[in-house]
Amino acid sequence: MEEKYNYQAVGNVIKLEFGLKVLVVNNSKCFTAFVNQKIETTLDLKVITISSFKAAVALVEKSPDFFIAVAGLYLHDANEGEMVDYLLEKKIPVIVFTGKYDDATRDKILSRKVIDYVLKEDTHSIDYLITLIQRIQRNRNIKILVVDDSWAVRKLITGLLEVHQYQVLNADSGQKAMKVIKKNPDIKMMITDYNMPDMNGFDLTREVRRSYSKEELAIIGISAQGCNKLSARFIKNGANDFMTKPFLTEEFYCRVTQNIDIIEYINVIKDASNRDYLTGLYNRRYFFETGEKLYAHAQRNALTIVTAMLDIDFFKKINDSYGHQAGDLVLKRLALILQKRFRTTDIVARFGGEEFCIMVSNMKKKSTFKVFDALRQTIENTRINFEKQDIRISVSIGVCTLVGASLTEMVNKSDELLYQAKHGGRNQVCLVPQESSL
Repeated sequence: MEEKYNYQAVGNVIKLEFGLKVLVVNNSKCFTAFVNQKIETTLDLKVITISSFKAAVALVEKSPDFFIAVAGLYLHDANEGEMVDYLLEKKIPVIVFTGKYDDATRDKILSRKVIDYVLKEDTHSIDYLITLIQRIQRNRNIKILVVDDSWAVRKLITGLLEVHQYQVLNADSGQKAMKVIKKNPDIKMMITDYNMPDMNGFDLTREVRRSYSKEELAIIGISAQGCNKLSARFIKNGANDFMTKPFLTEEFYCRVTQNIDIIEYINVIKDASNRDYLTGLYNRRYFFETGEKLYAHAQRNALTIVTAMLDIDFFKKINDSYGHQAGDLVLKRLALILQKRFRTTDIVARFGGEEFCIMVSNMKKKSTFKVFDALRQTIENTRINFEKQDIRISVSIGVCTLVGASLTEMVNKSDELLYQAKHGGRNQVCLVPQESSL
């Protein structure tokens, strides 16, 4: 069966989730039109705009599944913030977009537990709004642990974090916090009090830092005993930041967001250094750095490892016949096929040019040939549309199923088998015999 794919460039649009809807309620047609266009093109979210309280209520009652709402305080038929109160009552997160600002308005807005307020000033305000929506969208997948022996403080901080859509975990002691972290190794932030009975904030921070760096898990220390010495000691013990209780709501959100942003930026930089720019697959350096760890783990636990080298047949002819843009398109399409075929725990890397290397753990040897030959057939049956022309490709694959003295030795054996597949006529899988040795 043939598979046909049309490749479409999506530019720099960041697509985090599909099917999410944003409600914009504002009586300014010019504003709503601009915000609508900006959100849809930048964030790939569906935007529905409404200009009155009555119409918004009718819509939400019928379809309440909005990811977030951007609402004005003053509408023609509701000029006391009733729109904001109604949306919060329906458990729809709200960003207030207003042209009025003074201390009384600010306090009134924040007391309603909205995500934030944005002033209608210039295009920078729209940019901030877009960034804020994008931040809330990502927060839905971020876990934060709150550690405090005071139930009231935990409830307060948890409530603030939940407004910003974080996944919040709680612990009333340092020892319980360590158990929570062990069960949830993907926690990105811990907010911890200093004064706790069994383990104070300093000791807890030091214990967490034995396993997690500042770039992996951010720690914010908090205490009612606010002083410069306490702040310095928290940071020297491994915390990223410190706040004194009671803190302003705006300050709290700024600190939390800033520290999460830093972790994300570092991860983006690290990931970029490990990825091939064109295909998005891992690069050769990452393959060996991470692969060596998997190889050592497999040897200790007597697990199976398979390495495979894959090369596109007659790739130069594609570049010569259709141009390098077509060649790049073929590489991208092949990368997508490989990503779909293998698990996230496997390593799929582009070694350079049209050559790719794959490392798979815990694959049954009896299934190995079947898996890689099915991959070969899928690639052979794929048609890649380029400028109204169908490009067909095939690949040769060399597969090593025997764990050798090193990962490098296994990769080299896979490479030898790849050349056997090439010399044997291409478009085939060459597998090392089970009974042979390296």
